[in-house]
Amino acid sequence: MRLSNAPPPKPRGLRFYVTKVVTIIICSILVMYSRLIEVMFRSRNIIQSVMWISYFCYAMFFSIWFYTAFFVQPKHPNWGETHKHIVHTATAAVSLGGLLWTIAVWPVYHIWTLPLGFVVLTLFLDIVALIPSFSRKSKE
Repeated sequence: MRLSNAPPPKPRGLRFYVTKVVTIIICSILVMYSRLIEVMFRSRNIIQSVMWISYFCYAMFFSIWFYTAFFVQPKHPNWGETHKHIVHTATAAVSLGGLLWTIAVWPVYHIWTLPLGFVVLTLFLDIVALIPSFSRKSKE
């Protein structure tokens, strides 16, 4: 078990939420403007087999994420140390999914695939930051 001397984080204020919402709106506009969703599902120029493997990797990541959130974390308060194999598997799945997504979409967007992937990653992380945490507070 790791002991942390770091002070607890400050409560999130209005500025945090406004920044996240504005970033989500901007990233969503960029994704819609690039027609990424339409290209991912309808374009014949992408590498379909690689895209389907990427979808599978992302589905595996989300399955592991929900499994840890609803089953592992409530029963094991120190789950990050005791269940490292889950963390490693989820990391490998999302990393492989991102790499395969980049390979699959590259024939359509070429070098613009990298900034577009960064926009999608930022969009995902900002949406996740707005989801409230259900973790138990530590008793002191």
